[in-house]
Amino acid sequence: MALTDKGILEALLYTAGDEGLETKQLIEILEITEDQLTTLINNYESEGLMIQKFGTTYVLTTQKAAAHYIEKLIEQKSNMKLSQAAMEVLSIIAYNQPLTRGDIEMIRGINSDGAVKTLIARGIIEAKDEDNSRSQQLYTTDLFLNVFGLESLEALPTTDEEDEEIEEFFSNLVNQKGEYNE
Repeated sequence: MALTDKGILEALLYTAGDEGLETKQLIEILEITEDQLTTLINNYESEGLMIQKFGTTYVLTTQKAAAHYIEKLIEQKSNMKLSQAAMEVLSIIAYNQPLTRGDIEMIRGINSDGAVKTLIARGIIEAKDEDNSRSQQLYTTDLFLNVFGLESLEALPTTDEEDEEIEEFFSNLVNQKGEYNE
């Protein structure tokens, strides 16, 4: 049985998992143009799945209608629990990147190496060596965008919004992925 481009796309994104695939990769593998890829993705239909774009990465995700059931599963098997410290460090990095571990320590007033290591191990942030700095710079990853349902960093709540709305955003993130330890 020959697969259609839709079937191949679905299989590729399923295999790539949470990391997804870059636009360039999909174009090369499928041997199609960017316009053809866009059309293919826009016409993708599945009862339980959908294709989402996070930055330049496409990821096969579940339909929003399945959220209630997925939340129940996550409550049962949550390995994505983040501590209060890790959530604080993550929000500092998300809003101020790039920055160093020392920058985070200055902002929080406490050593945050443990929280940084946890976030790096989970693939939510990454440390990069920069030519103009002696310290590694910390950035959020495409997985961060994926895990928290953001298309780009610009989708983060801003200080122009009410503090309550920002707090609710981070509270909802925690509730989606399991409660963090206080």
